[in-house]
Amino acid sequence: MRANSLVWFVLTVAVLNAHAESQVLATKIANAIRSVEPGWRYTTGILNAPPPVVPNRPLLDSVWEHTAKNGKPESVDVKIFEVDSRTDAEMSLSPVREGKVHAGWRVKRFDIGDEGFLGTFRNGKRFAIHFRKGAVVVEVSSDSFRLAERFARYVAAQV
Repeated sequence: MRANSLVWFVLTVAVLNAHAESQVLATKIANAIRSVEPGWRYTTGILNAPPPVVPNRPLLDSVWEHTAKNGKPESVDVKIFEVDSRTDAEMSLSPVREGKVHAGWRVKRFDIGDEGFLGTFRNGKRFAIHFRKGAVVVEVSSDSFRLAERFARYVAAQV
């Protein structure tokens, strides 16, 4: 009985520690973006998506918003997941890598992280940058390529 209690204790501590580390990374990323983009506000969301290719742990699902100098609202969606290994991270990007995307999207390689892709919807109506770095998988999207790239690079620098 005592051995079982010890096993449960060790497992509980390991799970709590992994969760705490994930929250530290999410906070680090949010704080880094806030420090270089002080005029932007962000809202965290609830991830409501179909089951992933690889089981993952959501770290951050946020929308960053701001009003440009010309009065136009701008936004950037940032979704960050953690998987168990680099191999799982590679596997999670396989649909994008293989071009298995919804109609209207084109995908090409993009230089970011360990492996990155730029998705363009209908010749520039929307942009999505998918990348992996270590066991972290990221998707940053916006109506502006410039903003999607800028925020993707902020995230990549923190991972």
